[in-house]
Amino acid sequence: MLTSRYAAAALLSVVFASAQLHAQGGAEKMLASIRTLKCTFSVQSSAKWQNGEPQAVIRMGPTLTFQYTDVNPSESSANVEGLASEGHVVVQLLGANMHFLEMKNTGSLMLTTVFGQESKNKKLKAIYTRADFLPISVPGFENTPEVSQHYGECEILR
Repeated sequence: MLTSRYAAAALLSVVFASAQLHAQGGAEKMLASIRTLKCTFSVQSSAKWQNGEPQAVIRMGPTLTFQYTDVNPSESSANVEGLASEGHVVVQLLGANMHFLEMKNTGSLMLTTVFGQESKNKKLKAIYTRADFLPISVPGFENTPEVSQHYGECEILR
C-alpha cells in the first residue's frame, strides 16, 4: 500500500512538472515573438539614505509610461522610447522572463523585467528598477544614491 502511494505521488510530481515546463515553454515562445511593448507603471517604491540609514517609501503614481520597440531577443537588442534617456538597450530572454537592461556612462542602471504572466486584459506583469549615484558636493545638501522600483504591466503592441 505504501509503495502504491509513493508511486502515485511520484507520478503526480512528473505530471505537474511536465505541465509546468510546457507552460513555461509557452510563455517563452510568446515573449520571444514580442516586437513592441508599451509599459505602464503606477506604483513605486523608492529609498533614500537619511543620516546613513535607508528610508523606504511606497506610493501610487505618478504613472510612468514608455515603450520598447524593435525588440529582438535573438540579437539581444531593443530600443526604448519615452524615457529621459532614449536609445538602444540590451534585451535577454531567460525562461519566462524578458529583461531590458540599460547602463549609462554616469553609472545609472535601469532594468525592466517583463514576466510571461498576464496581469489583466492580456497585459503582462512587469517591474522597472532604477539605480543611480552621482557624487557631487553641494553645501547643505546630502547626496545619496537614488533607487526606485516601479510596478505595473506591459501591453504587447506587436
